[in-house]
Amino acid sequence: MFDKSSQENIDLMIDLHNDVNDDSLLLIAKYYLSEYQVQKTQIEDISQSEITLVLKTAEEEKIKRVKFPQEVKDSIEVSNFFYFCLSQARAKAPEDYPKTRLEKQIEKTLNLGTYITKVKSKKIISSNIIEITFKNGIINLPNLRNDAFMYFIVHKDINHKYPEGFSMEDFRKMNATEDCPYSAAYYTIRSFRKNEIDVWFVLHDHPGPLAKWAEEAEKNSEVAIWGPRTTFTPPPDTDNYLFIADETAQPAVLASIENLKQKDKFTCLFETQDQSSRFEYEDNENNIEWIFRGDQKAGEGTELLERLNKISIDPKNLYVFGAGEAKQISKIRKTLKRNLNLHSDQMSFTGYWRKTH
Repeated sequence: MFDKSSQENIDLMIDLHNDVNDDSLLLIAKYYLSEYQVQKTQIEDISQSEITLVLKTAEEEKIKRVKFPQEVKDSIEVSNFFYFCLSQARAKAPEDYPKTRLEKQIEKTLNLGTYITKVKSKKIISSNIIEITFKNGIINLPNLRNDAFMYFIVHKDINHKYPEGFSMEDFRKMNATEDCPYSAAYYTIRSFRKNEIDVWFVLHDHPGPLAKWAEEAEKNSEVAIWGPRTTFTPPPDTDNYLFIADETAQPAVLASIENLKQKDKFTCLFETQDQSSRFEYEDNENNIEWIFRGDQKAGEGTELLERLNKISIDPKNLYVFGAGEAKQISKIRKTLKRNLNLHSDQMSFTGYWRKTH
């Protein structure tokens, strides 16, 4: 039996693959399992010994169990096996078989660069958000706009200077050791200028390594960043948007709003703790609705989901972008998919973080 943390990660993985990566599941069923007549595939369960799939054809529905080569210990090993199955299926599929959403995401990581940049300045956005401006070393960083996110790699020594040529590959090798001095996490670019970016960091009562680094960082403190990538991919005919975010995803939403066409409509729901953690936003303020958790902890707020259960919005040509705590976002994705009958291409939901205590 998986431990509690791994089981929670696996449950989220099942939800994500069933709701978003169903095209990858179909590819695996057809060309890894040789079930060529399958029209739809869903994961029913994942144990330490096997993955249970439900395969649907025009005539029947059947169960297929895929054994792991050996018993798996955690969600990482499950994920690695899933990617193995996907790559094996791709190798057997016809050349003209369309790339899945997950494969397109993987392709984006192949040629990403690592940049070393420095803190230029810091400022307070709200009671629990600070903005850090990074300058220099990023002259060749591409501006993807929207929710462009980077992998920030920081050293436990705030005065650390990165060796010349430091790369994501170097970090991965060191991260596999027990005494790795680096920590890393994804953050979104709030604003982009030539050789300069603004990034928002959320402050916590019990900060992790990245939040702690952001609090302690001073002018000229160095950081390595790898990327960027983006998940904001609305269909071409989209003209109406619904944005949903807690503090961690608010910069991604604001950057995306600022890149919309003038004729596009949008509704935005921002969850935060209370009035002190709200900030002023000059443009289109009337389209942003603030939802306060009050006494509830981040990741446990119920007001946002209750508000979404009552939302009235036309699903035609609608694109929903949501991000925040992984379990909360999973509930929101299921709710909106059910209530609005949305297609997978109309939604982009990402668990930016996961509550562990």
